Amino acid sequence: MASTDTLTPQDWTEVVSPPAEVQAAVAALVPDTNGAPLTTAQLADLSEAIVNDPAIWRDLIVADPVRRRYRLLFEDDRLDSWVIMWMSGQGTGFHDHSHSAVGLCGAEGAVVEKQMTLPSGHTEVIVRPGDRREGPSGYIHSVAHHEGGPAITIHSYSPPLIEVGQFRVDDEGHLARYPEPGRKELLDNTIAEIAPDLA
Repeated sequence: MASTDTLTPQDWTEVVSPPAEVQAAVAALVPDTNGAPLTTAQLADLSEAIVNDPAIWRDLIVADPVRRRYRLLFEDDRLDSWVIMWMSGQGTGFHDHSHSAVGLCGAEGAVVEKQMTLPSGHTEVIVRPGDRREGPSGYIHSVAHHEGGPAITIHSYSPPLIEVGQFRVDDEGHLARYPEPGRKELLDNTIAEIAPDLA
């Protein structure tokens, strides 16, 4: 694992360019769907299989207290898979994955996943190593560090994650969805600042 004393700024080309051996190792785990998108269960299965082979992702781990780190492990026309590293205070804010379904699995440490419940409140699930979560397109949630230095999760999306919807609250308290590129780092905490009971 890289030392936090020697970290360099996150290089975008590196983030979206998996090493050839990593791409090949994940490719061997991807089910044949005859070109169709993967189901949420297949995505969770894939993420779990990646978790269970640490040689795929171990050398990519960075413990960065300043920004959440993530690396692309695999992509093709049907899906993409990512390793995401979470340190204390790092989270996504509420977002969806547009047309992409998601299957994720905890690898190390723990993250907390929340979903809003209306008119107030939220659900809360702690995702620990081996725990799986899955959601269809349009699934709205937030994910944040819970414990570990870093916590590590594997996420797989199908179709590939091209767009996310970031949910923000304006100065008058109105909730709106803002489309963002699927590979942009999500940092928004506006809902948490305005409505702590929802965050």
